[in-house]
Amino acid sequence: MSDIIISGYHGFANSGDEALLFAILSTLRKRKPDISVTVLSKIPEETARVYGVKSINRYNFFEIRREMKNAKMLLFGGGSLLQDVTSSKSIKYYLAIIWLAQKCGLKTMLYANGIGPIAKKGDRRLSARVLNKVDVITLRDDKSDEELKSLGVTKPLIKITADPAFTLDTDLSLSGKYYKNMAGVPDGVRLCVVSVRSWKKSVFDFEEIMAKLCDFLAEAHGIYPLFVPMQYPQDTEISERIMSRMKNTGYIINRELSVPEMFSVLSEAELIIGMRLHSLIYATTLEIPAMALVYDPKVSAFMESIGQTDCVDVETMTEEGALEKLDSLVKGIEERSRKLRETNAILRKKAEENSDFAINLLM
Repeated sequence: MSDIIISGYHGFANSGDEALLFAILSTLRKRKPDISVTVLSKIPEETARVYGVKSINRYNFFEIRREMKNAKMLLFGGGSLLQDVTSSKSIKYYLAIIWLAQKCGLKTMLYANGIGPIAKKGDRRLSARVLNKVDVITLRDDKSDEELKSLGVTKPLIKITADPAFTLDTDLSLSGKYYKNMAGVPDGVRLCVVSVRSWKKSVFDFEEIMAKLCDFLAEAHGIYPLFVPMQYPQDTEISERIMSRMKNTGYIINRELSVPEMFSVLSEAELIIGMRLHSLIYATTLEIPAMALVYDPKVSAFMESIGQTDCVDVETMTEEGALEKLDSLVKGIEERSRKLRETNAILRKKAEENSDFAINLLM
């Protein structure tokens, strides 16, 4: 029998979501070393091997229900999964998992979630009905709290904390230089890690603008791009297309990285240009200044929460505006690093509160 079942976007080779699971398990085990956990995953065998947990297929509702009959608590862990921007199918799946846990008598907790946007009326009604029966909800930003209030979710205990990734303790000596060398980066080259993804609403010349940003960094500041796919291999193709448009040299990590490996690689950079949210969270944790490529409200909400204004909207960006923003970031890099050190200490403390709420609810 497991103490906790964890549901999230696990087993999809998405670095951000795997970092969340890594962080959640680490903090739970610090509070309760003997805790037993089952994780719902697309590839349960791999998840079980990597994290030392029991894991079952996230789509096998018969097995999930059987597991819930013998568990104590569902932890709906991290990320911005409760939204219908990408599709209504995913939010209905996650709400179904929470509802099933409630029907099976489990305690339920939303663990450092980002909520919304939830636009469709049916999805909003269903979300309110299910979430008002959750025991505890912790959120990673103020805008998620506003979204819950607009849904009419008022019955659970609701607290704003911070993303679990801020609690990560990783050995940065692990492999960063090794993977950097594998990518062909000569010793002594200054680097900017670039994390991009395909987005259907990006401006038509997004890849051309990104190539010019990378060339600008190389020519004006002597900093060269290292493309790091946060979701492998999905992010590789667009990264390679941008590199092919560049006049100067670019590099790419063309493999999947574990969470510690990802941190180690990013620690080699002086700054980060990030589109995927967790590239920005990693940057903050490592106290590396970053420019956000905003494709989703969760990205701008995060940057706002840490007091960083270096954001460019990918749906409206122009070459001139993006270059100006990037140049300002590089010239103010020392001041931004100082502020990040202060911010990181606060966010880490808030993020640790998530596991306190979980263990208290479990007990």
